[in-house]
Amino acid sequence: MTDLEGATGVCGTWQDINPGGREHERARRFLTRDVNAAIEGAYEAGAKEVVVLDGHGAAFSIIPEELDERAKLIRGRRILEMEGLDSSFDAVFAIGAHAMAGTPDAILPHTLSSATIMNVWINGIKVGEIGLWAAIAGTYDVPLVLVTGDEAAVREAKKLLGDIECVAVKKATSPYAAICLHPNVTYRMIKEAAIRALRRLDEIKPFKVKKPVELKVEFKYVDIARRVAKRPGVELIDGRTVRAIGDNIIEVMSLVL
Repeated sequence: MTDLEGATGVCGTWQDINPGGREHERARRFLTRDVNAAIEGAYEAGAKEVVVLDGHGAAFSIIPEELDERAKLIRGRRILEMEGLDSSFDAVFAIGAHAMAGTPDAILPHTLSSATIMNVWINGIKVGEIGLWAAIAGTYDVPLVLVTGDEAAVREAKKLLGDIECVAVKKATSPYAAICLHPNVTYRMIKEAAIRALRRLDEIKPFKVKKPVELKVEFKYVDIARRVAKRPGVELIDGRTVRAIGDNIIEVMSLVL
């Protein structure tokens, strides 16, 4: 799984890193390089197949011709948050991850949508995209074993998932600026962490959410919450918050998000 905001060297406003922004193409190269480091480490640790999901925005962030040719790439607007994942996989890496909405010391913190979503909870635990990815992977009994991103994203991952492998590629000084490590340094760090992560597969367990699974979402605007609450199986809790209960996270996400 990949995202853009947590990649090496990526910082600035949304206007800077979104398509057409002055940093967009550079950000794509940074992300692709981080992903290549993880791929290289995975193969060195014995992986037989690596599938990369382009997970940012419209999902055209990774540069295919610069991607390690041993990997397969899923790109384009996806239907499911972790398109292509199933129980045949042994592990998930999250490369370029960012912290959840409201995190004070993080680069561009948000959860799924900076424009419409305020907070998300799984069974009463506030989570960001890292937590959602881990829960989806856990549905297939697949562990999330490596997270790379800024220091806030790493802290969030370790608080929720425990002693998994993590790489902090930068430290935010504001939502739009960061102290960044050199790309050559982070490449080595990510590669080494990927090797360690796969060698620790026996000790890193999948993140399993207890049933029934409750997903609660606080939207930014009342009208969005009321519209979502009209779907079967969705309940309006207050003016901006809805919830759904089901057997797994994939089911309830399809109802609410």
